[in-house]
Amino acid sequence: MTVGTAGHVDHGKSTLVEALTSIFPDRLAEERERGLTIDLGFAWFTLPSGREVSVVDVPGHERFVSNMLAGVGGIDAVLLVIAADEGVMPQTREHLDIIDLLEIDSGVVALTKADLVEEEWAELVEEDVRETLEGRALAAAPIVHVSAQARTGLDELVETLERVLAHRPVRPDRGGARIPIDRVFTMPGFGTVITGTLTGGPLRVGDQPGLFPGSRSVRVRGLQSHQTTIDAAQPGRRVAVNLGGTSPSQTRRGDVLAVEGAVFETRRVDARLRMLPSAPRALKPGEDVALHIGAAARIGRLRLLEADPIPPGGSGWVQWRLDAPIAARRGDRYVIRRLSPATTIGGGRVARALAQHAPRGDEAMLDTLARAAAGDPATLVRDALAGGLVTLARLARRTELDSATTERTIAELTAADEVRSLRSYVGSVQVIERLTLDLLSALRAHHESDPGAIGLRTSDLARTMDAPADAIGELAAVAATEGQVRLEGPRVVLAGHTAELTEAEEHTAQRLLAHLDQGGLTPPSLNEALTATGGNRRLAAALAQDGRLVLLAPDIALSRDTYAVWLRAVRDLFGTAPSVTVREVRDALGTSRKYALALLEYLDSRAVTRRVGDARLWLGEDSERN
Repeated sequence: MTVGTAGHVDHGKSTLVEALTSIFPDRLAEERERGLTIDLGFAWFTLPSGREVSVVDVPGHERFVSNMLAGVGGIDAVLLVIAADEGVMPQTREHLDIIDLLEIDSGVVALTKADLVEEEWAELVEEDVRETLEGRALAAAPIVHVSAQARTGLDELVETLERVLAHRPVRPDRGGARIPIDRVFTMPGFGTVITGTLTGGPLRVGDQPGLFPGSRSVRVRGLQSHQTTIDAAQPGRRVAVNLGGTSPSQTRRGDVLAVEGAVFETRRVDARLRMLPSAPRALKPGEDVALHIGAAARIGRLRLLEADPIPPGGSGWVQWRLDAPIAARRGDRYVIRRLSPATTIGGGRVARALAQHAPRGDEAMLDTLARAAAGDPATLVRDALAGGLVTLARLARRTELDSATTERTIAELTAADEVRSLRSYVGSVQVIERLTLDLLSALRAHHESDPGAIGLRTSDLARTMDAPADAIGELAAVAATEGQVRLEGPRVVLAGHTAELTEAEEHTAQRLLAHLDQGGLTPPSLNEALTATGGNRRLAAALAQDGRLVLLAPDIALSRDTYAVWLRAVRDLFGTAPSVTVREVRDALGTSRKYALALLEYLDSRAVTRRVGDARLWLGEDSERN
């Protein structure tokens, strides 16, 4: 588990962390000289139960709230520090606002410097703290009186933390490792090291995730947690990752180390915004704010998606347009602050990281956003498939679901007869049934208008149906397995349809077949035969469809009678040996290697023979042709 401190400047956060962990978290020389936490500090300790706890110590001064925000995004619980001799102060309240906006509802209040005040005063301060916490995320947080200097109350604080963290669920493994980077530095002899809290899925030495934004591929050269070298880290653990393929100048706080699909690079997000009651006024459309997601900070320009501005204490749907790309995904929590004066005024959750332009006040769009924010996988997939066939890659971007959840949801909806998968495309059953009917209708109309035609190419069908050609190809392949169509090379033919030849075409067909037979065991190429007899490729396709011509290869064809003779010869050859070679078939037929090889490859394609090394095995008769 990871615990983050919060509280007003000089209330003893770093001193308390050192008392708990024996590690002083202020790592910068300036921090030690000034006695003031400026940036994030890190420490760790082990609870009596054996559970390891990482501690992120944040600055309390108002000038460093942006640094504080970089550290609290990935924590499981808060250690809210309030000095007993001062009580609740302005930064205490702002930190509590941030905790509320990030929806962190687990924590402990440490009433520090208890040795400096009388017990009666400490009780009054505790009562004031209780009133301050009323109605907030930490309303139920236990309060412990401690003194880091006198080392009193520390055992009770540890026991209380143990109880609070015992009720926190373990971070789920969603199969998509993700680390919002809160620190980047160089280790001599190792190179670039980043730190952060791992979520989403495990990370292992040797993995090759990406750095986002920018999608730069890197390699995990080493992992450490609490200064211990490990081979793999599980979600919820703070880790230091030694990266190959990048440098500190190319990596910065706010970047995200993640596997593909765990985050999405974007400059525009749809989100729910909740304005704090303490915000001075409603934001105006087009107004800029500082927007914090994870460890990143960007300038966000407001676009209202609802009709009216959102007043202090209110909430509504907005779209944020960012000044630079950010790595985010649906469900990420964020905080916004005014640029001047710098104060926290609101925050919420991302509903759609890959947002598109949408009209203001569109109720259907707002309903879609509400469903996206709810995050039900089945609903997200249904919405994504509402417009037609979608590739699996596109489905992942539309739903912003991890791959494991996407696969599981598709399987569940398929079992419920709501969804069907082609090869790379997925669609609702209704959409696929409608497109199949359109496909059959287009073929029927084509055959009726031109009875002599062989069929339509998938590219022609795609233009007719206003759909991607590869999607129509996959749809036709499914229809072929169901016996609704036949696939004749690149063409799709309605099942049962045979091209009708005119009297003149029939005469040409007879000449073509006779010309091929005259070639004997080395017939002419199909192109030569067509040229000699005045035929064309459409005629050859019609004869192949009718079974009178056998196309062994694009330019090698036999009449049905010649093919039957060759097939019997090959079958007889297998009667004397368990396997045969191309050379043996060539010698048995008295033909060339080119024709023997074309015949065997054709028989392989029809599962009559099977190639094993340089030989063929006999599988069965070609009943369709013999």
